[in-house]
Amino acid sequence: MKNIAEIDHLLAAHPKDATCFGYCADCNEVHYLTEGNSRKYALELMAELEEHKRIDFHSQDPEPLFSTDCLWEKRGGQMFGVLECVDGAGNTVVLRAFSGQFNTRWQAEGWVPPAFDLDGYSRLMAKIEAVVQQMTDDIEACQQKADQDILKFEEAMRSSGLAAQKDYRRQRKEALKALALAKKKRRTYSQSMMSDFRDLYQLQNFKGNQRSILNVFYEDRGIPTGTGDCCAPKLIHHAARNGLTPRGLSEFYFGRVNKASTRFHKEFYPGCKNKCQPILGYMLCGL
Repeated sequence: MKNIAEIDHLLAAHPKDATCFGYCADCNEVHYLTEGNSRKYALELMAELEEHKRIDFHSQDPEPLFSTDCLWEKRGGQMFGVLECVDGAGNTVVLRAFSGQFNTRWQAEGWVPPAFDLDGYSRLMAKIEAVVQQMTDDIEACQQKADQDILKFEEAMRSSGLAAQKDYRRQRKEALKALALAKKKRRTYSQSMMSDFRDLYQLQNFKGNQRSILNVFYEDRGIPTGTGDCCAPKLIHHAARNGLTPRGLSEFYFGRVNKASTRFHKEFYPGCKNKCQPILGYMLCGL
């Protein structure tokens, strides 16, 4: 694999009309997709979102959670993506995705699923929540003990002798140490479970390879939260798993401008640099 400077040089030379690209460590080159005819389908999706004001417009029984009203609230809008594909018979297949969760939901009818095992995610989250809740209870108990010992020490400083003050000082110190250890234990556990969560992302490419995102993300700076949840990875993973060949990809933002003022309503954007580029090269390999 090339060093980061060499990779950046290759990425800088990618075709200017590429909407989705990344460096592939297996091939030592950049793989990419252009827009193709996907913008036409993306504009159709925009029109449907504006007309129906919900994302489950294929359902006869719409859910309130799938209303697009949430995209105009303070937190801002969301990215949507369209992947134009062909199947084995040469028929055009159009896939749609929303980034991350839509109003706490990972799935909706008519949209590709996330790029991880949802059943495995549910089991892992149930386990994590149970353990973290117990650790949180332990922290609260330690906090109460520390608060009590601090009050006892303060009272002893006002009315007790030196021996009592020394004893209460020791108790306060031990209580604060126990509280710090309980917090560290919960923090360490949460960090260790993040690796288990990321291992649920078994990304597939067009050579038929399947790897954990932990073995795909090549940059040595830690995997950003939300990697694998953007539209492009979800769409490409789904296409690879279902024998579809991508021909073009478009991603656009829909809703209130984001807090950083970097995403604007109905504007098109390429795949993001920090989360998508380090995995898209592998994912597009074999096209």
